[in-house]
Amino acid sequence: MKILVCACDNNADLFMPFHHCMEKYWPGHPEVIYSTETAVNPYYRTVCRNYPLQQWSRRIRETLGEIDDRAVLLMVDDCFIRCPVDVERILASEQYLSGNIACLNYEKAFDHTTDIGIPGFGLRRKKAMWEVSIQCGLWDREKLMHVLDGDMTPWEVERFQPDKGYDYCINTGDYLIDYGYRNGRWFGIHGGKWCKEIIRFFVYEGLEIDFGKRGINP
Repeated sequence: MKILVCACDNNADLFMPFHHCMEKYWPGHPEVIYSTETAVNPYYRTVCRNYPLQQWSRRIRETLGEIDDRAVLLMVDDCFIRCPVDVERILASEQYLSGNIACLNYEKAFDHTTDIGIPGFGLRRKKAMWEVSIQCGLWDREKLMHVLDGDMTPWEVERFQPDKGYDYCINTGDYLIDYGYRNGRWFGIHGGKWCKEIIRFFVYEGLEIDFGKRGINP
């Protein structure tokens, strides 16, 4: 298993707080690999592909091509971990990434799911909104590369994904990785600005962030 973080040059200021949270709340984590256009993350291995946003899927797909592991834990760069991760469940979930299953989404279930006998996970309804999600989740690397076929923005990947015939599962138990997301509430960065919820957490963590540079969402 490898951890692939979808980042960008504009979010280079997130490198430090992401690293702080990852190292504090998941010591001994698998190798972390960043995908950016040109900005190199000083904390983790970085694969740079200087494509415009419209070719975001191409950049991530080519980065995946440099990873040999069958399973890839996909994260985005404003997923700031808030508490110790459930390492036992994460490691155990990899065994269920087989057959037609493309992804085990680590978000909490937010719509209808079907019990398919996988402890702590349910099958998402076909063509459900956000059935394909780039939020934190464990992917079959080859299936993810197929899902990212073509040139798409991250939002197009989620909203206009052609049916590739895969099954997508979602977490029905406790959080495996809690990065502040709650259904209907923004977390981390939204619209290029800090979300209010992150400020108290960063202060608690003792992180010195100039929130004025990005601004704060109301």
